[in-house]
Amino acid sequence: MAASNSRTLRLSVFHLVLGVLAVASIAVAADPGGTAAPSTPRNVLRAGFARTDITPPVGAEVPGGFEKSFSKGVHDPLWVEAACFERAGEKLAVVGVDLIMIPAEVVSAARAQAEARCGMPAENIMVAASHTHNGGPVVDCFRVEGDPAYCKLVAERIAYTVARANDSMVEARVGAGSGREDSVGFNRRFKMKDGTVRTHPGKMNPDIVEPAGPVDPEVAVIAVDDVQGRVLGCVVNYALHGTTMGGNLISADWPCYLRQTVRGGLGVDAGVVLLNGACGDVTQVDNRSPRTSEFGEAWCRRVGMTVGAEVLKVLARMEYAADAPLAAASRHLALPIRDLAASDDELLARERPATGLGTGHEEIYRNEAGLLRAIKAKSPTVDVEVQALRIGAAAIVSNPAEFFCALGLSIKKDSQWKPTLIAELANGYCGYVPTAAAFHEGGYEIRTARSSFLDPASGGEIVRASTDLLGKLAEGKPPETQK
Repeated sequence: MAASNSRTLRLSVFHLVLGVLAVASIAVAADPGGTAAPSTPRNVLRAGFARTDITPPVGAEVPGGFEKSFSKGVHDPLWVEAACFERAGEKLAVVGVDLIMIPAEVVSAARAQAEARCGMPAENIMVAASHTHNGGPVVDCFRVEGDPAYCKLVAERIAYTVARANDSMVEARVGAGSGREDSVGFNRRFKMKDGTVRTHPGKMNPDIVEPAGPVDPEVAVIAVDDVQGRVLGCVVNYALHGTTMGGNLISADWPCYLRQTVRGGLGVDAGVVLLNGACGDVTQVDNRSPRTSEFGEAWCRRVGMTVGAEVLKVLARMEYAADAPLAAASRHLALPIRDLAASDDELLARERPATGLGTGHEEIYRNEAGLLRAIKAKSPTVDVEVQALRIGAAAIVSNPAEFFCALGLSIKKDSQWKPTLIAELANGYCGYVPTAAAFHEGGYEIRTARSSFLDPASGGEIVRASTDLLGKLAEGKPPETQK
């Protein structure tokens, strides 16, 4: 009890201090005068980047596991990174946040505040979590609880960062391209000799036959420079779980080293907005390799530097253009909560894997089933926002799921935009969205909890909505937001 009271006091003092201290923020891409001239023609592209620290206090709860865990220090800070664009009366923002996920109510509050501060249309702001498992307390799942005061802080700092990026916009050019990195990400679901599918069945398990899903090696980049040719920043998209650092230190995980690598290689303090791709079943662990476990600081650095080096290769051959049309569209889907069986016992028996990730924790899963029954009784469907943004020749399409890699690749295959960036865990959280086949195969990701609760058809619905919105971005005028 004394330890709990001490932790509560530390958090209370932290939140009090936040109320009287100025927000620590770094803006990049500002012109020498601080803002662009008011007489800038409407058809000229303008862009700006900014970032703000959202590191929680030591002692804050760290999400990402089944049980409670509290931070014992800070390995590296957590950041909000924002990029703003404006052309021909269209304005939009892309925001990356170093969190495991981001609740819809936090996004809604941040959008409203950003619109009030700088006139950025709320529906044109995309906010995506990086999925670091060493982030701040924003999620209620299993035995982990979010901190309302920290969520409020995050919303305020997202809005502040968007406003700072908006204020720093200068005349700019945009380029887009992609590279390939296939040595640090691996599908974690495997077909086994007994005909089952297991999530993380164990390194060098002799019963592994082959991966049950793909990986996406594309490193997609949207880059921005000013009219003097100085790189202002970039938006980076790569599909890989943020589970590399481990332990109980606050950390942005591998994106920390990606940003360090990109800025170091460029030699400038450029903005780097990271959008994690469709990585619901992709992690850094290679179950078919005998090497030691791929966790900890050294491996985190290896992953981030490797992906960052590929970003630098893409930037080195980037071609920029001032003629970069902007467009934004979104659609809200009412997706059903899945069948929860006739009883908790039946549900647990139906989904319980024999081995691998997701075994055990029966009381936790039983409690989750009860919570979901109560949620479904209030509403049988969940609001899921699918959003698409066009920036020049590239497009970004997002969803709030831990989206399976095969689903993301399906969207890319049918997209006319090169590159097409898939941003998962954006504008809310709706748990794992596996392929329909995965529900027959089993494994951790389909076990019913607040981390996985949508109907098996949901993946296909999100793919269809994403493909449709990407098609509409090519039309002569921005499509209306649909609800």
